Amino acid sequence: MINWKYLTLACASLSLSASACAQVYDSLSGNGVVSRSNLSYSTMTSTAAALVDYSAYAVPAGAANPDANFQGTLTLTNNSTSGNIKSTKGVVGSYTDPGHLPNFSYQFVQDGTHLIPVNRGLLLTTHANWNLILEPGRVWKESTDNGYSRAAIPFALQQKLNNCTHNGVLSFLFKDGGSISNVSYQIAGETCEYFQFNAWGNLSATYTPATVSGAAALITAYEAEVANRMPTKPIAALATDYPSAGITIANIGSQQTAAYMTMYGVSYNGVNYVGGCNTRYGTYPYCEVLDLPSYSTAKSMVGALGLMRAEQKYSGTQKTLSIGSQVPECTGTQWTAPTLLNTLDMATGNYNLAGYESDEGSTAMSNGFFKKATYADRVAFSCSYANKKTPGTTWIYHTTDTFLLGRALQNIYRTQENSSTKDFFTDMLVAEIYTPLGMSPTSKTSLRTNDAVLQPYSGYGLTFHHDDFVKMGNFLYKDAGTIGAVAMLDSVLLSEAMQKTANLGLTTGTSTSNYYHGFWTYNAKASLGCSADRWIPYMSGYGGIGVVMLKNNMVYYYVSDKDEYGFITTVKELHKISSAC
Repeated sequence: MINWKYLTLACASLSLSASACAQVYDSLSGNGVVSRSNLSYSTMTSTAAALVDYSAYAVPAGAANPDANFQGTLTLTNNSTSGNIKSTKGVVGSYTDPGHLPNFSYQFVQDGTHLIPVNRGLLLTTHANWNLILEPGRVWKESTDNGYSRAAIPFALQQKLNNCTHNGVLSFLFKDGGSISNVSYQIAGETCEYFQFNAWGNLSATYTPATVSGAAALITAYEAEVANRMPTKPIAALATDYPSAGITIANIGSQQTAAYMTMYGVSYNGVNYVGGCNTRYGTYPYCEVLDLPSYSTAKSMVGALGLMRAEQKYSGTQKTLSIGSQVPECTGTQWTAPTLLNTLDMATGNYNLAGYESDEGSTAMSNGFFKKATYADRVAFSCSYANKKTPGTTWIYHTTDTFLLGRALQNIYRTQENSSTKDFFTDMLVAEIYTPLGMSPTSKTSLRTNDAVLQPYSGYGLTFHHDDFVKMGNFLYKDAGTIGAVAMLDSVLLSEAMQKTANLGLTTGTSTSNYYHGFWTYNAKASLGCSADRWIPYMSGYGGIGVVMLKNNMVYYYVSDKDEYGFITTVKELHKISSAC
């Protein structure tokens, strides 16, 4: 049933007549009679705050279309002094003011029952620890809210210099004229191996109604974003959609401890089967926009895609250029031989410690690279390794290598495009690949050095939705790097990385694990009972993140944070549906 009072308000906000609007976008069918025990009107208009089941932040059964139309600025006014935090892992005192939200004053535009942040993706703040990500939320009406409409906005705090991402929701009541309740918020889940906590509060706020510039275009883009997402079903639907396979749903995602699994899923035959989205206080209610950190999956989605795109775009001459010729800060002779492709393969021959990820996990790396904010500091450390092996012969895991590759790609792109300001991440990868694939606005921003250089991190620092993972996985493997039948990546490099040409790569220390062109590979021959080697390409991220691309055109993804990286139990179940050999 359409709420015509709301319809007129929504159309007026877009300078449209009521007859020009077919219906309220994503109209609700309820009458507003809702059974509510948490986040009631009395709670939202008081200072009381408590952790509650996340269902209190969701659109409830019986919700009606809202009467009010939110367009303008939401500002939190006591967020720097109010709020609660309790660690479940890690020491709160190791951080500076982690229990308070960053300064918050942002514009939103309502589209039917949806509330859209004007600014999407990573938002830099002045807080000592946290940057901010805002996602589209919902608006509805409940009969016991005394004439107010109710809104909920998903958000995430992301650690500065890092990819730790702590997901939450905030909620408030409002009216057209600017009247607003307090804002209740809650964080009870994350993807972060070393710092996990619950945070909650009830903050004072203001709502300043105003016409937002570009509102109509923002709404059009958002509706297209939603329409372009792959259709989803619960993970359990795999068993009912493919009953003859006899799969055990409980085995999917089982190699990650459930309490530390943010979410997981399987893309197959045009459907994204989604599992997880569990928190310490129930199911996260806005799973479709749950923010998922990249960590080192960015090495594949920025470093590898960047070089493969440059090879395809600029006549296949970039991979053999030396790092020393493209990154002038690397002045040592040890950088005259390693090529961009050697660097993508993490086989420059330049390192300190030969043990498995010994350089990466060293105190020197932590203090000299990960904790540094400027380009000058990061590039100086990255260039400091001495030569110990012939380039292309020995794999040593280095985020610094992907950082140098990113800088080389930036310089090459600017030279090729005859521009001193263009950005290889935004103007090449995002504009030419991410956007045509229909990836989320959240995926299109990156952590960068904190200076005028603004160099993308390249080796980590992106944030995705689960829809982004499956679109990227399908693009790389099933679609062979093409969009609309047009090749976007160098076909030779991509085919090698996807193990379609031959079983390729440098060993990472075991007979079943290789690394090649920015991707990990695992030989599943014995596990699946294949008659020949079956090297499975996958992206991997710190803490327990994986995007696994299978020969049967399935994509399996998981996001967790207990250093559990296994996926073969899941692959064996999916192999029952369609052969992964």
